[in-house]
Amino acid sequence: MQLMVNDSDAVNDVHVDETATVVDSEMKGGAGVWKHAFVKNCFLEKFSSIGDFTRTEDSAFGEHVQIQRNGLIYSSSFGRRTYTGKNFTCWHASIGAFCSISWNVSLGGADHDYRKLTTHSFLYLPNMGLSDVVGYDRFSEPCDIGNDVWIGCHAVVCRGVKVGDGAVIGAGSVVTHDVPPYTIVVGCPARVLKPRFDGNLAERLLRLKWWEFSDEVIRDNIALFNHDADEENISRLEELKIRTAAEG
Repeated sequence: MQLMVNDSDAVNDVHVDETATVVDSEMKGGAGVWKHAFVKNCFLEKFSSIGDFTRTEDSAFGEHVQIQRNGLIYSSSFGRRTYTGKNFTCWHASIGAFCSISWNVSLGGADHDYRKLTTHSFLYLPNMGLSDVVGYDRFSEPCDIGNDVWIGCHAVVCRGVKVGDGAVIGAGSVVTHDVPPYTIVVGCPARVLKPRFDGNLAERLLRLKWWEFSDEVIRDNIALFNHDADEENISRLEELKIRTAAEG
């Protein structure tokens, strides 16, 4: 195990289960790697957690990110306080802050080029033993998930898709096209069901960017967040942002 802890007083606050493997990775205080997990070339911010039997490589996890058991994650990044359910898979994707991702969700799975003579993986995996040439980059298109996105169980978000801030993806949906911010999509392929909010409330929330508030500000104003997104409540959040910025 090769583990770096960059908080001088946090060495004893990092948890790595005796059955876990951590290679060439950096962890901050409060971070944890649990039973039989495999972590390679990753960065774990404070209080982030990698669940049992999860494998992750070349990825970064923000503060308080929670990855549940049996995950498979490659070359991806997660914003603060995003969490996933069990059996989550993710390849070459960017996920924002405060996202709620359910179980059996797949993000950014590799493409196969169906225009080629064959879709078989020997075209892009030299270790298949048929060619030393990589025929194409199956991860060339990005998969970008915004902030405060809710993704229901068994959903699939394909490569090349951008999901906007505040969007909701229904359970079992297959998302093949971009999802606008604060929009609910469902189905296979996913289609727009309805906007989350009427009028200009979504535009105001996009400007507000509440997910950039500090934990302290959110904690001290939890009643505003545990409230319907109506005109009055958003106005109070806008005032809170202005006051917080003025206080510095």
